[in-house]
Amino acid sequence: MITLKDLEHELLVAINILRNSPKSINYTSYLSKLSKFLLLKRLSDRFEEEAQAIRRETGERNLAWNKPEGHQFFIPEGSRWDDLLKLSRNTSEAFNKAVEFIENANPRLEKIFVGTDWDDRELLDLIFHFSKFNLKNSNLPEPDVPGKACKFLIEKLAESAGYKGEVFPTPSSLGELLVRLLEPQQGLSICDQTCGSGGILVEWANQIKQQGGDQNSDPNKVLLYGQEVNLESWAIAKINLLLNNLYNFDIRLGDTLRDPQLVEGNKLMLFDRIIASPPFNVMWGDEIGKIDKYNRFPYGIPPKNSGDFAFIQHILATLNDTGKAAVVVPPGVLFRGGGVVVRPGVLFRRGTEGEIREKLITADLIEAVIGLPPNLLYGTGIPIVILIFNRKKPEKHKGKILFIDASREYQKGKGRNYLGEQDIAQIVSVYQAFQDLVSLEDQKGYAKVVSFEELTNNDYNLNIHRYMETPKLEVDIPAEITKLRELEAERAEAESEMNECLRALGVKL
Repeated sequence: MITLKDLEHELLVAINILRNSPKSINYTSYLSKLSKFLLLKRLSDRFEEEAQAIRRETGERNLAWNKPEGHQFFIPEGSRWDDLLKLSRNTSEAFNKAVEFIENANPRLEKIFVGTDWDDRELLDLIFHFSKFNLKNSNLPEPDVPGKACKFLIEKLAESAGYKGEVFPTPSSLGELLVRLLEPQQGLSICDQTCGSGGILVEWANQIKQQGGDQNSDPNKVLLYGQEVNLESWAIAKINLLLNNLYNFDIRLGDTLRDPQLVEGNKLMLFDRIIASPPFNVMWGDEIGKIDKYNRFPYGIPPKNSGDFAFIQHILATLNDTGKAAVVVPPGVLFRGGGVVVRPGVLFRRGTEGEIREKLITADLIEAVIGLPPNLLYGTGIPIVILIFNRKKPEKHKGKILFIDASREYQKGKGRNYLGEQDIAQIVSVYQAFQDLVSLEDQKGYAKVVSFEELTNNDYNLNIHRYMETPKLEVDIPAEITKLRELEAERAEAESEMNECLRALGVKL
């Protein structure tokens, strides 16, 4: 039996194998190669387990090992794990042929394995290392252990990469918050149009599962959708979903703004729920907006060096009539391009982003603005904001926006902050109270419902601190002095012990 902790340890060993390889030079290549090996071993072990079960039930060896019937994924002869163990010469070429045969036999695996630049030595070392453990269902305490191990691998390598990474996953605590805000329900379609490694889609499916639902319940109805521009991240997203036993998905490769792939005929596909954490302030190609055949930018074409409002408008264009979206944005989206009052009654003309923001507000599409702490994301330390959009606001919410200032509610981790369970629960409960038309009078300093009139008077600026006062910090001075003295006493005691040790070693003080 291999536990999650055991498998995490084996993946750490595998990372060290790649550190000595000339063809594995960054976080993305490490993650790409190890996630592919993890999936390959899982599929190989499951194929063998299924074949053994078919042989026991039917007594037919040929049916068990050489026919795809009865197998979730069919591994052809010559590409099975025992065949990989026999590789010795021209290893990378032979390995790529083997996985190509696997892809050809399983259309759902297309482009996941092929095209990777392997070094012969690293391949042999990885094949040998992954042979040490068994990922059959019968050898796992629960079937989702490989999926949890993939999540561990993604986050471990993202932490190691720091700000030097090429692509950054959405941290799990933020992903949980985003999903809970949109209240997952069985049967709703969900899309992440900048899906990265697919963590948001996995979290959505996990929360459906916790409710007793199953994203695989109807094999003819796809509910998990995504698009990703980076080829390696696109493959990792599919691997992540498969390792989490999710098979009914549609993840497409391409630039969401320049080349949207989630289309039917000449129309964009529409979704019940959209969650996204797009890259901030990207050069996006405003020339596309001027000739966009999908008419995605009715509120204005954003500046070419800032694609934040381009992503927002694309997301709105792909929501159905009752759809909701939760989008992570930088704080600048709340106020960039705003007018400047030079004297009473005289206002400089707003920039393009200010005009887009005004139109989004007056169209009554924004339901909530949620300010979050700094240093939550991989790759940047800036504070972030969640914007919630709703195409079908309740009548009593029309002309109003909920503001939540959760910027001070977080936990400190190693090198990065994260949202604790209580932090997430507080945000979700306040948002749900707003949904249920419960008064938020007891949430002063944390949440406030703001009318369009007040927003208009503030030139449609959505900066949270314009509408809520930061609560005064109450300090118990006597208690703090007592704590300081206790710490000083502890330091003196530690220094005394250190000096005794130094004297015992013959060090003169």
